[in-house]
Amino acid sequence: MDVIWGVSVNEVAWGGLIAIYLFLAGIAGGAFLTASLTDLFSKQQYPKVIRSGAYLAVVSIIVGLGLLVVDLGRPLSFWKLLLNVNMGSVMSIGVFIVSGFTALSVVYGYLVWSSAVAQKQIQITSANKEVAAASAGQGLQAFRKPVAGLGVLFSIGTATYTGFLLSAVTTNNFWHTPFLGIEAVPFLPILFLVSASSTGLAATLIGACNCGDLTAYKKVDMVLIMLEIVLIAILYLSVEPIFFGGSMAALFWLGVVIVGLIVPLLLSFYGITKHKNVILPVCGMVVIGGLSLRYFVVYTGQLF
Repeated sequence: MDVIWGVSVNEVAWGGLIAIYLFLAGIAGGAFLTASLTDLFSKQQYPKVIRSGAYLAVVSIIVGLGLLVVDLGRPLSFWKLLLNVNMGSVMSIGVFIVSGFTALSVVYGYLVWSSAVAQKQIQITSANKEVAAASAGQGLQAFRKPVAGLGVLFSIGTATYTGFLLSAVTTNNFWHTPFLGIEAVPFLPILFLVSASSTGLAATLIGACNCGDLTAYKKVDMVLIMLEIVLIAILYLSVEPIFFGGSMAALFWLGVVIVGLIVPLLLSFYGITKHKNVILPVCGMVVIGGLSLRYFVVYTGQLF
């Protein structure tokens, strides 16, 4: 793994690839959550949102796991964790959750894709073939909602696991920060869940930006951004000020706070009140802010 300046050889030394893995796992969890909840409650109204989230979840988690295996340097170590689940190990439990989520994402992505293909076939074929095309895909589609429902649980587990993975390092004062001083409740899983939901939703909307009225999704993301701002403020008040200074100060204040939270929130208010389409700049900045947050948390926890 990467060696960070100021960290002894006995400390955890996770670098850029791990930060990207945590980011992509969050994107995957948030995208799947967006797609599956839309599928379960508003399937007919937002089919493009469902496709965008489903496909994004598959690509993000597979690429993220690939980066994790590369960073391990010993691919067999990953498979050992997968085959030998230790309920006393946060990493082992996390590998089980992420593996289950990956499998569900692939199955769900295939079901969404096959449904879209069938719909296109129905539109271009004659009346006689419409019945055959519809009945052929009906059997598999019966599993779509159960997979989506189970995937909701695994997507939440994946998003929070990335926070638990860091919080489990009890010797790290930054990563092991408790939520509101409650020692039994680590802070990072909560922050990463909200951030993953926001960035996953934003990334999904980028892929579905031309599918009609997305006001409901914009409002949800605004709520998530405001909640993340509150959590960031709590984190700032919960740890020593030194963690937000030094070489990581620009990444935090510019990348996380300004680009990732404040500007997108202001643009979202402007877009909704003035009925302007600002999805691409807003969602793009939210995604950048999510990546910046992962880099900041991973590196800051090791620099001090």
